[in-house]
Parts: sequence; C-alpha cells; structure tokens
Amino acid sequence: MAEALAKGTTVRFRAEGISMYPTIRDGEAITVARVAAAEVVRGDVLLCRHGTRVLAHRVVSVTTCGSERLFALRGDAKASCDASVGGSGVVGRVIGVHRNGRAIALSGRAARWRYRARAAASRAATGFRGRWFTGIITSSS
Repeated sequence: MAEALAKGTTVRFRAEGISMYPTIRDGEAITVARVAAAEVVRGDVLLCRHGTRVLAHRVVSVTTCGSERLFALRGDAKASCDASVGGSGVVGRVIGVHRNGRAIALSGRAARWRYRARAAASRAATGFRGRWFTGIITSSS
C-alpha cells in the first residue's frame, strides 16, 4: 500500500473498527491518496502508522517541532487523542468513503465544514440533554 501511494496511486480498502464512527463505519471502503506533510491541515483524516498498526484518524492539531510537523490525531468516536505522529508516520490522506453505493468526500473545505457542523450539533445535543436531565432531577427533589 505504501509503495502504491508513494507512486501517486490511490488505494481503496475496507476499514475495520468503530473509532471513526459516524464518518467511517466498520466495513466501509475508504480511498486513500498520497499527501505531503506540508499539505496536511486540521480536520483532514490521515492514515498513519502507530507502532505495528495503521489507523485512520482525524487531525485535531498541527504543531511544528524544529523542521518536523507533528499531528495530534483522534478518532471521531473517541474522547482522547492518540500519541502525536510526525510526517514520516503519515501513510496518506483518506479522501473518501464509499457508503450505500455512493462516494462521500472526506477531504477538502466542504468535508471539513460538514464535520465541524456535525460535531457542533452533537455537542449542542449533549449539552441540551444534560441540562434537561438536571432540570428533571432538580425539580423532583
């Protein structure tokens, strides 16, 4: 896979796991393309090496240490970040997921906007549910 990406070929394979739910669901086909570390921005979904594993997680922050860029990654369904990954650990950028016979873009400005809107709606719903339950508990005391 790494050789094909290095030559500029896009690669498609089945994702396993639920850490990127709902963006990427277990068993869905994802398409990965080569990306240079300098091109990565917050909100991209990267395929990276983590020890002996390869994970697709979202970039939540980008920092620079000397001349190397470091990426903090987190699965959409996870509460905490993974260990930071340097540019040498990046295998490629996930550019799409194939769901129910259609391709959904995961890279680019529109894809990052969709993610931010969904995340904000989720945070708002969680906050609303928390206040609603607090109100019930408070009023019944």
